[in-house]
This record gives sequence, C-alpha cells and structure tokens, in this order.
Amino acid sequence: MEIPPPTSAAESESVHMTRRFAGPPERVFEAWVNPALLRCWLAPIAEADGRAGGRLRLEVSKPGGAHVVSGEYLEFLPSQGLVMTWVYEGPMAPEGKMEALLRVDFHKQGLYTEINLHHERLANPRYLETIRQGAWSHALDALDALLDKSPTK
Repeated sequence: MEIPPPTSAAESESVHMTRRFAGPPERVFEAWVNPALLRCWLAPIAEADGRAGGRLRLEVSKPGGAHVVSGEYLEFLPSQGLVMTWVYEGPMAPEGKMEALLRVDFHKQGLYTEINLHHERLANPRYLETIRQGAWSHALDALDALLDKSPTK
C-alpha cells in the first residue's frame, strides 16, 4: 500500500489506513481487545483490560531486542471505536519511550466491517518509517487471516 505524502506537520507524523474484514463489527472489535485474540495476530505476549481507563501491553521478542508497547484505552466504544495511547519501548527508541496515539474506528458495511486506523504523533523517524513500510499492513493481514479461519458469531 502506498501512503500519500503528508500535507501538514501533524500528518507527517501519522499513518492512516482503511481495511475491510469479513464479519460484524462486534467480532472485529473483539479481536482488538481480547488478549487471547491479540496473541494470535498482533503480539505473542498480550495483556488487555478492555474498558475505558484499562491498560494494554504487547511484547514481541526479536533478535535485536524486545519491542514493547503499553498504553491506556482513552475511549472504549464496543464495536464502534478505540482510542489509546501507544507507548513504544525497544530498539527503535534507544533514548527511551516513544508515545503515540492510536485510533481505530469500526464501521459495519453489509457482511463486512471496515476499520479506519489512525496512528498519530509518530515523532520517532525510525519507528515512523517502520510503520510506513508496512508494519500495520502485515499485522492487519494476520488479523484478516485470523478472522477468516474463526467461526462467525
């Protein structure tokens, strides 16, 4: 997926994506907040307290070191949307933590759910480039595969 060039300073530190998944918003939303499902598509170590004010922690171990994301659900609207802080610690932020904001909106479209993902405040150039080169695309491909093989609710 080619990302268009930014038109403002805020957009230069943001990644926006739209994807469509089979199934109702309830099912797709559940994959974003259920730790057992998060472990299947986003991170092998995942903890999530799915509620406004709840915490999230993801960890992926790589040869260069562990990539850890922690955050808090600022908005938690079941089957409609999530807004969360996204605090990265790991090899791409050697000076410490990098805090960003992630918003995911869920929209019913017939038998499908369209999500709009907005990852903002990506001030770390190395991390931003990783996201732009497809980190979310790969993760959402894994989510798509999970939803395809899971029974429909």
